[in-house]
Amino acid sequence: MVSNKILEYCELILEANKSTNLVSKNDEQKLLTRHVADSLIFAEYANITGGKTWADIGSGAGFPVIPLCLHLPQLKFYAIENRKKRCEFLSLIKQKLNLQNIEIIQSKAESSGLKDMDFVSCRAVGSLEADFERAKKILKKGGCFLTVKSKRIIDELKAKNDKLIKRAKVWNYRLPQEEMEYALVELYA
Repeated sequence: MVSNKILEYCELILEANKSTNLVSKNDEQKLLTRHVADSLIFAEYANITGGKTWADIGSGAGFPVIPLCLHLPQLKFYAIENRKKRCEFLSLIKQKLNLQNIEIIQSKAESSGLKDMDFVSCRAVGSLEADFERAKKILKKGGCFLTVKSKRIIDELKAKNDKLIKRAKVWNYRLPQEEMEYALVELYA
């Protein structure tokens, strides 16, 4: 069941997308099946029971942080986004949806001032190695990093015997109405 707040969030994205490129025009009709579903994959697989704080790097239009914020109200979220227009959009979402468990930070992750996070996530930011290096700077020791990559990229890393992917827990999945296979990657600091 899709919550009214998720639907309102999607409507706000579509409205804002007319003047700010938040999501691809091709993805506008797939917000629920592509972006929201992909965001909630983080909560589906990760062991989130013990955590209290979650930072999302490169939050953009709010995926995965806004759906996770709605799904996991017991956690404190930090949306880290360097671009001003996107931060303004995220602040509007926070206000319109009355989200008390999120803080918007206009910054790069490494200069955000955040430390000792239980979880750090990112989606479509950079390479696995670069994303993990960025995340480690704000994760607590033993904290969990979660990211989504294409299954093809993960398979290539496995074929190269990449030492980082050897340490990772990986879940492969498909989204409704999508051809591509994805992988959720979990690494600990």
